[in-house]
Amino acid sequence: MFKIIKSILLLASVMFLASSCAVHYVGTWQNYDEGKELTDEGNYAIKNDTIGISHAFNTSSGKIQIRMENYSNKPLLINLTKSAMTVNGKAMGFVDGKSTIFGNLNTFGTGEFGAISYLNAEMQTTPNTIIIPPFSFAEGQYTNIRVEKQMVIGEKFDGNWTTYPLFDEPMYMKVLFYNQDDSPLKLTSFINYSLLDKNNQPEVTNTLTQNFYLSSYARLSNISRKTLDQKLISREDMSTYYELKGLGFLGGLLLGAIIVGAIVGEPEE
Repeated sequence: MFKIIKSILLLASVMFLASSCAVHYVGTWQNYDEGKELTDEGNYAIKNDTIGISHAFNTSSGKIQIRMENYSNKPLLINLTKSAMTVNGKAMGFVDGKSTIFGNLNTFGTGEFGAISYLNAEMQTTPNTIIIPPFSFAEGQYTNIRVEKQMVIGEKFDGNWTTYPLFDEPMYMKVLFYNQDDSPLKLTSFINYSLLDKNNQPEVTNTLTQNFYLSSYARLSNISRKTLDQKLISREDMSTYYELKGLGFLGGLLLGAIIVGAIVGEPEE
């Protein structure tokens, strides 16, 4: 009898934890530069006669994707070592000096002579420079700001639940709005570029600056990750991350079954 009561109490606790789900946080970014141009993807670009720069915040990695377009008839050099972003004044470089190696480790030979190993791999790294041919473009992902976004929220999310058309349709959420002065997260992007002469030597060098601030932050729990990702595809001005609250329903059921099975299998005292 004691086993049955113990099983029911533990299973109830597990199911309570399992009732939790994923909570999504969606931030909207606003550009406050003069001369900005609205792109088809809902973001803003800064352009001149030589170069056009736009930023996309809707990557799943948390990094910012930058599109760099060359409008000139000469090759364009992007110097990433001289380019950077600042997040609330903290400088974050485009090049972190790290490399990633992908491959398989093979070992052969045994006995008193030991073993010999070799690695068949490929190294991946972030380049220091990018050359963009005339009338072409390049894209890359740089500077992960996921931690900075999480720090804005902290342990709680103030505000009241309301219905707001975040994706042009009414959705139930908590949402906070900020203007440029009181925004808790501001970002400035500095892109260093040079036009190259016929000998591929820099002849004109400039830095294009672009400024953003977090204009709203929403908390949603009644939407699936798949649905949210689909809505974000066409919204480069939005970024998101999610937190799992509890074990999830299926995980809770599995853990509950394991616990109950272990209790039932205990020998009688």
